[in-house]
Amino acid sequence: MIFPILILALVLRLISLNQSLWLDEATTAYVASHFNFGEIITRFAPSDFHPPLYYLVIRAWSLVFGTSEIALRMPSVIFGVLTIWVVYKISKSKLAALLAATSGLLIYYSQEARMYSLVTLLVSYLVYWFMKKKWFLFSIFLLLVGMTDYPALLIIPVFWILAEKDWKKLAISHLPLAFSYFFWWPVFLRQLSSGLSVGASWSALLGETNFKNVALIPVKFILGRISFDNKNVYALIVIIACVIFGYLLFRSIKNLKLFWAWLIIPIILAALIGFKISIFSYFRLIFVLPAFYILVAQGISNLKKPWVYLFACCVLGVNLLGSSAYLLVPKFHREDWRGLVNFVESQKKDKSITLFVADSNMEAYRYYAPNAKIAGPEALKAGYDQIWLMCYVKDIFDPNDTLKSKVESLKYQKVGKYDFNGVVVWKYTE
Repeated sequence: MIFPILILALVLRLISLNQSLWLDEATTAYVASHFNFGEIITRFAPSDFHPPLYYLVIRAWSLVFGTSEIALRMPSVIFGVLTIWVVYKISKSKLAALLAATSGLLIYYSQEARMYSLVTLLVSYLVYWFMKKKWFLFSIFLLLVGMTDYPALLIIPVFWILAEKDWKKLAISHLPLAFSYFFWWPVFLRQLSSGLSVGASWSALLGETNFKNVALIPVKFILGRISFDNKNVYALIVIIACVIFGYLLFRSIKNLKLFWAWLIIPIILAALIGFKISIFSYFRLIFVLPAFYILVAQGISNLKKPWVYLFACCVLGVNLLGSSAYLLVPKFHREDWRGLVNFVESQKKDKSITLFVADSNMEAYRYYAPNAKIAGPEALKAGYDQIWLMCYVKDIFDPNDTLKSKVESLKYQKVGKYDFNGVVVWKYTE
């Protein structure tokens, strides 16, 4: 019966897969197409905030399948479906697998050309090998986790707390990771220094520990990346869903120490680190979501009939609400750079330019229009027929609207404002 669940997981992850890339995915595309394997490690990684394994994987994949939206996202789809398989292997519960298969948040990140689906799979396998006491395989997957995403290493204390008499074998299993970080440490320190030097605006965006980000963890874990325009309705749905899931978690509180530790300890550690380094965000903790659904499924199984069926339907209904809304409603999709670029480039005249408030935000535009005339603020001057002013993350890079003021000081007139699912551009003419 697990195979129909895997097929369902695959089908759900293929719906709306061809939506536009957003900025970080465009960065993935840029790395895959412009850096070879060695350059990813030596040139790109030091300026990024992640270890290089995912980029190496996507580089190898792109050499065979290209860098279209679907091609770039298919590895994450595969990782996402395999995660459902591992959840079943860990829990022996088809219900846990079904809940993970229909999770709005797991579906979302199974459709993103980033490392989060991969690291969720790797951590799930890590837990599986720990349960089976397969220490060689555990050591290999621990190395893979450590070279994919730093926050996922917060799973390590879970194993030390529960290792008991196996602590020596556990310690030996860390040697490949320690050996790799002996060489990787200078790059990590450079990345860490960059992370610590970001401004307050970036820290708030990337994930500092505050009440909002704490509250978002249960909300996004349960409903995924959706909301409702009517905030009262949204609040009511959130409250009802949290009560249902919270009750089921309470019902699973006995005899599942590993899964509770897997769920709670990385969240607590990330929250503590988040006061200093901005890593505390629900999507960076997606690797604990399999544990969440295993516990919820166990809570349902601990109920008496007919409550088992009622609560199973309720949880599945919440999952389908969140995943269907994301998959079928375009406003919940990613930033529509494809639509923006097609629109702007079709409207441009000979003496037109697209200006960005920062040079670091151009990858998505370049992906869809490699030869487009775009530039940073230094290219502003008189004489253009049109200026298309990108407002993307201007609150961080240009909070005082300096570029906008300079454009208007040159007597350009704002004649249009266009929003493509969160990517805003202003049109100016002479």
